[in-house]
Amino acid sequence: MSALDQAGQSEANLPPARFPLTGAQAAVLFHTELTGSTQDDLTALWEAGRIPDFTVMVADDQTAGRGRSGRRWFSAAGRSLLVSVLVEVPESVEEHVALLTLIGAAAARSAINTCTDRDAALLSWPNDVVVRVPEPRKVAGVLGEFCGRRDGKIACVIGLGANLSLEADELPTPTSASLATAGLPVPTRDEVAAAWLQGLRERIDALVEAGDPVASGLIDEVNACCETLRPGITVGRPRATPLTGTGREILADGSLDMVTDDGPVVVTSGEVSLLGRMERAAGPEQHTPPIGHHVSRHHKAIQWSQSSRGKES
Repeated sequence: MSALDQAGQSEANLPPARFPLTGAQAAVLFHTELTGSTQDDLTALWEAGRIPDFTVMVADDQTAGRGRSGRRWFSAAGRSLLVSVLVEVPESVEEHVALLTLIGAAAARSAINTCTDRDAALLSWPNDVVVRVPEPRKVAGVLGEFCGRRDGKIACVIGLGANLSLEADELPTPTSASLATAGLPVPTRDEVAAAWLQGLRERIDALVEAGDPVASGLIDEVNACCETLRPGITVGRPRATPLTGTGREILADGSLDMVTDDGPVVVTSGEVSLLGRMERAAGPEQHTPPIGHHVSRHHKAIQWSQSSRGKES
């Protein structure tokens, strides 16, 4: 039964949660074996006025999962974590809404380290999680999409895709990894999803309370754990030539301060290639417009670019 069908039933008739830890973090939890996209499902339910803040959907598999710029998100049924959550924030933090994806990535990095009892995961600007094996390899990515406004609040759907137990021959790109291929303990999907949701809520609450990403501690956190702050990074930019140089700092608005051979540059939208100085993949680039511009279907992206080459991983 799909989440859309479940939402039409009374709460008493909903199937029991198969993710008890996740359910404890969610206002409402939907679980489905197969759907098109957890992002699409939650957006449709919010537009219909049928779900509250922090409604969560977990899917075993997706047929239309996507990452940055609508690129296909590769997953394996039951071996990847596919989870989305509806988040409503007050309009008082409207100028910081684009940071929700960065918050999601910071929470994902923390959740993976907590659940594996290792300090192996790092943030890759702006919305990925990587592990070093020994070079940085992507294990998770976060997608944030704007839904709309209602009753003085701004609604967004934040999704996390994480490679948990995929084997090496199942990884979609040379820059991908899973917790298993990285030699890390593999927690359950329920454990990772619950830890991510808890961390996400804590960071969002801190932002709303402080009203500022610096005062909330977010910017200090991401600067302390960002793998992108190093020499030799390559950043692809929408409608501009790639930049190669040294990542220096994540600024208060979530942009990347870097220095190139031509001097300092602040990058507000781009994608950090895990291939470093290697030639970028051939073919036309796709880029997600900022808040307020339509993207795939009725969605509006609230994230900076996702680092990948070809398929999402």
